[in-house]
Amino acid sequence: MKRSVRLGVVLTALVGVNVYVFFFNHGTAPREILNLQSTSKTLEANRAEMLAADVRAATKPTATKPTTTKPTTTKPTTKPAAPIASKPAPAGTPAPTATDAPPLPPAATSNTEPVTVAANTPSPAIRIPFAPPPEPTSARPTAPRPLIQIPFAPPPEEEAQDGADAAPKLFTHDNTLGQVLAREGFGAAAPQIVAALAKLVDPRSIRGGQKYFVRTGDDGTPETFEYQPTAVLRFVVEKSDDGGQWTARRLASEVEIKTAEIGGVVDSSLYESVQKSGESTALVGLLVELFAWDVNFYVDTHPGDHWKVVVEKQYLSGQFYKYGRLLAAEYGGKAGTFRAFFWAGKDAPRDRPGKYYDERGLAVTKTMLKTPLRFVRISSKFDRRRLHPILHVERAHLGIDYAAPVGTPVWASASGKVVEAGMKRGSGNTVVISHTNGLNTRYYHLSRFARGMHAGLQVRQKDVIGFVGTTGLSTGPHLHFSVTKNGAFVDPSKLAVNRDAPVPDRAAFLDAIRPRIAVLKAMQLAAVARN
Repeated sequence: MKRSVRLGVVLTALVGVNVYVFFFNHGTAPREILNLQSTSKTLEANRAEMLAADVRAATKPTATKPTTTKPTTTKPTTKPAAPIASKPAPAGTPAPTATDAPPLPPAATSNTEPVTVAANTPSPAIRIPFAPPPEPTSARPTAPRPLIQIPFAPPPEEEAQDGADAAPKLFTHDNTLGQVLAREGFGAAAPQIVAALAKLVDPRSIRGGQKYFVRTGDDGTPETFEYQPTAVLRFVVEKSDDGGQWTARRLASEVEIKTAEIGGVVDSSLYESVQKSGESTALVGLLVELFAWDVNFYVDTHPGDHWKVVVEKQYLSGQFYKYGRLLAAEYGGKAGTFRAFFWAGKDAPRDRPGKYYDERGLAVTKTMLKTPLRFVRISSKFDRRRLHPILHVERAHLGIDYAAPVGTPVWASASGKVVEAGMKRGSGNTVVISHTNGLNTRYYHLSRFARGMHAGLQVRQKDVIGFVGTTGLSTGPHLHFSVTKNGAFVDPSKLAVNRDAPVPDRAAFLDAIRPRIAVLKAMQLAAVARN
């Protein structure tokens, strides 16, 4: 009984407190809260009305009656300079001038930082929340009507300057030449331009990120199209003098070529070692591509490995532009020592394409690449009894997974014919290439295909066929690479591949590379690595 009485007293007290809070307390009673909300809405409505009135006043055309040039910035005034009333400024504060904006009323400026809407005439400016601050008076241009900037609106566009139509533009990865020409207004002339350009360069070789220029005539009609694949090479297509046919010409800038001897020792990675030597990391790509048939630079690179190159460096207007041909290269370490020498033939002209051979005259290139992409790590090996990371069941993993960033180019491991290029449920964007000797290579989970990729297309070894992605059943960006031989899956890392044909004129080749071998042997790696 005592417990019941005590409980009843406590409940009665709680009920009393709630009644007081909700019905009698001035700050928490529902009717008081509703009144405050109503007042807040009224203030918001008033604020919107005042702001709209100010904008209308500022945009109202002003009379063109001439005015005197009597300065107003040095003479104090007690009159407000805008139709919005404001309190008098404290003593010692300079009065606003005709180009200074008065503050907003308290209701319009609470919890905001006032900023100015600039005007292009001496008429009063208006402060609107979140607008940029006004420019100095001396820097303001004049115009017949005031310019009012509404909060978050984009700035007015500037008038096009002479030559703006010739500013460089970029191809995107999904652009074709025909699409770009149509978008730029060439209209019916587009097929003629494509045909003229195709006589000098394959339009299908155009890649995303490359530049093009469009120059127009006085009437705004496009007159010239220029394709610039590199900083030194341009293709210009323009009408002939009689205004009939479109013709194309190739323009190449002069480059200076110097031969450099560079080398280094690997501490943690080849990338870092090249950086420490003071060279561009583009040199890493050249080394990886050259030794891609023999070295996997993720699993085969170890501290203490070394690299040496004799490379051509190209200079444009005295500035380093890019690397040219690797005349000689060496990579040595735990995986072995590999050398490669460029050879195009005895007394061959400079522009003749060549191949790479080792010091015995054997081809560096093989029928299949050891890895079909750059800068990879093996995230999953060939395993017939692997636990699937998504399905969580034992399922054979009949290939090798190479983890790499999305967008990394994927090469054709060998020359052949594309027999499949499309989306599949499990493997995502998939490419299958048929090669000689009953071999097929498969490339899964691509983010997208290379331009023009389709079944029936003939590709060469190291052609880009797609880009790393994570489509299909995938836990992250990687390339799943698998090989079948006569229809049965085989481990790509254990597949025996053959070298390409050896050098045709072995005696002349050995005589030519003898000085380069001496240069590689004489290079002092420790001294070079400190440069």
